[in-house]
Amino acid sequence: MVKLSIFLTRRADLTHDEFVDYWTTKHTPMIASVPGEEVPVRRYVQLMPTGDEIAGITTSSYDGVAELWVDGIADATSWFTSEAYTTTIAVDEERFLDRSKTRFLYATEELVFD
Repeated sequence: MVKLSIFLTRRADLTHDEFVDYWTTKHTPMIASVPGEEVPVRRYVQLMPTGDEIAGITTSSYDGVAELWVDGIADATSWFTSEAYTTTIAVDEERFLDRSKTRFLYATEELVFD
């Protein structure tokens, strides 16, 4: 299984709260409405920053992180090149994301302790 961590930055004209509201109430239901056979995604999680800081440790400037689990990179490729993604989801992302600042991390997990 491959986990994609997608680091998101809001459009400059939106507040963080406006970004979160759009992402969670408008964009996410749109993703969830794509038929299952078109979505090779096993799991989707949204990470929202808490605003907390620890002195001496640099805090990320991202507005959120989307995590997607897929069976392999071929499924991720299938999703991001699908008609549903390219004609609907990606178009909607323009409404709340600065896509030029979106960054992807493709990773596998290794449990160290639980």
